[in-house]
Amino acid sequence: MAKAELDILLDKMRGRITGKSKFYTTNRYGRTVISNYPLERDPKSYTEHQRELNALFTQAVKQCKLEMQDPDRLAYWQDRYAAYKQAANKNLPKANTEFFGAPSDKYYSTLRGFIIAQLRKEEF
Repeated sequence: MAKAELDILLDKMRGRITGKSKFYTTNRYGRTVISNYPLERDPKSYTEHQRELNALFTQAVKQCKLEMQDPDRLAYWQDRYAAYKQAANKNLPKANTEFFGAPSDKYYSTLRGFIIAQLRKEEF
């Protein structure tokens, strides 16, 4: 992925550069980025462990959707996420240790990502 400073005319462009191009432009967090589609990989080449991890992630995403549709659970997750953000602003590795059990420089910038990571942590 590349960060791009585009002219005003190109700044509003979204999608593929040309019809069959592997490159596309999009807006992420208010910035225009140019990226390329990853190489397609044959699912038959996945190892059994990769298939298990994909299945666990799929389950976590589905569970996250259910959690976010329930107002009580959503309020619970919003409170936890607010506490995480406050702790992460002080010391990110310490916050990740507290909430995820391991120090990391990964910052969860969205509530959805935070919930999915919490659900994945609980599965192990």
